[in-house]
Amino acid sequence: MKRFALVLLACAISVAVHAAEAQPFQRCFELAARMHDVPLDLLMAVAATESNFDPDARSDANAHGIMQIQWPGTARHLGVRRVSELYNPCLNITLGARYLHELLERNDHDVQRTLASYNYGPTRIDAARQLPPSAMRYAESVHNARTRVRTAAAQSPTRLSSGVPGVLFDSATRARRFARTLNTMVENARFDVHRTGSGAHAVSMQVDEAGLTFADARTLYSLGWPETAP
Repeated sequence: MKRFALVLLACAISVAVHAAEAQPFQRCFELAARMHDVPLDLLMAVAATESNFDPDARSDANAHGIMQIQWPGTARHLGVRRVSELYNPCLNITLGARYLHELLERNDHDVQRTLASYNYGPTRIDAARQLPPSAMRYAESVHNARTRVRTAAAQSPTRLSSGVPGVLFDSATRARRFARTLNTMVENARFDVHRTGSGAHAVSMQVDEAGLTFADARTLYSLGWPETAP
């Protein structure tokens, strides 16, 4: 798992700065998509369908994190040794991208069968003469989410009304979770949640007098904080 983290960090340092984005962990999705040659919109659509981008998500089927990696079967297959590792958002996204790439190759880049395999299990799909109805419904849900991801990407970047880059959420719970993650990982800044005039929940950053360290900048960049570069 350390190898994955180091590769992800090395890629983050080399990627050019993009415009501000409203999606948490956007940089992680971008890096993982490039690293494993998976369409970015497909990767994000799977995350939207699986967990609604919730890094703390856990299902009744014992799947964990943003990409809902199943424990222990799929996780162990991907080299994960502890279930707690699946709650590292960027690592979970990287694992999901790696698994999607594997399934795309296995299914000759048939996206519908790939998604069915992600949802239903590759061996069960391989053995089925026809895709199960539930797997087909899942593939359709991802397809719809993919359309929404593309539409959102085409819209103007989201900023706070004060002009300070930030991240907006529809859900107060998700906003608080993202702020809590940042407060845990970034030393020289504080992250707070407040309501905007439009009713969204904004995570804003206040930097200490000492300023951001290089490590803080790297962390923020990898987690998708807008306009942050190490």
